[in-house]
Amino acid sequence: MSIDEDYYRNLLDKLFDGIFCVDRNRTITFWNKSAENISGYSISEVVGRVSCREIVAQTNGAQRTDSGEPPQSILEQTLNDGVAREGEYYIKHKEGHRVPVACKVEPIHDARGQISGAVQIFHDNSSRVAARSVIEKLRKLALIDPLTGLANRRYIDKILEGKTDEMKRYGMSFGVLFIDIDHFKQVNDHYGHEMGDKVLWTISRGMSIILRSSDVLGRWGGEEFVAVVLNVDREGLMRVAEKMRSEIEKIQIQENGQAFNVTISIGATLVEPGTGMDKNLILKKADELLYVSKNNGRNRVTLE
Repeated sequence: MSIDEDYYRNLLDKLFDGIFCVDRNRTITFWNKSAENISGYSISEVVGRVSCREIVAQTNGAQRTDSGEPPQSILEQTLNDGVAREGEYYIKHKEGHRVPVACKVEPIHDARGQISGAVQIFHDNSSRVAARSVIEKLRKLALIDPLTGLANRRYIDKILEGKTDEMKRYGMSFGVLFIDIDHFKQVNDHYGHEMGDKVLWTISRGMSIILRSSDVLGRWGGEEFVAVVLNVDREGLMRVAEKMRSEIEKIQIQENGQAFNVTISIGATLVEPGTGMDKNLILKKADELLYVSKNNGRNRVTLE
């Protein structure tokens, strides 16, 4: 090795980022000290000995392609088409666990301009990934009802604001259901609050099954729920509400060897372009229709 090569190798070894190079056959030709520290593989274990896929088996979650083959790493993609890439991925550590890394890949060209290899620069991204995970957990806690696991009032507010804005801009109508468990106070008084919580959880599961994945169901507070039903007309909204009501009526809730039923009342409103309704007016109307259902005997749907 020449003096210049020693100088540049020592310089690259002092960098915080891991760096390695591969040839067209994907054999590793250079591996700096930081690459060793991040991956657990020493220079003698990898240089000239193995394919990059065996050492830095990158994955962003997909384990296999549709054909059953392992997904190509961004380094392999760059070797194939000569396009520089960067992203966040995981590499396989020598001890078997995955290490999140942020990386950048550049092609290496020979004197004729042909792709002769590639260089990848990467660094440990664990702290950033951990921070994002904590932020995501906090975000979910702020938007999800802890008892039922449904969206909470704050989340439903955001959804209604967004869908109302979409309706005004793109003419996309949607439906809102305001739902209340009938005689819920009697359940709490007779069976206790623990059973009341069980009823809330059970009913929320039953209603969720009726709705599509694109719809949103949330706990508004106490025994009240709000559902936002997308891409629906008046008849479709009535079908959804009536199916929800009838299915909840069938649920048997067990307590000390005995079963009892609960029912729900629903106020349903279709939000259409040209009505001039904002979030507050939508909820007010649905709530008023809910109380029409309650005043007319409960266990029914009122749609206007």
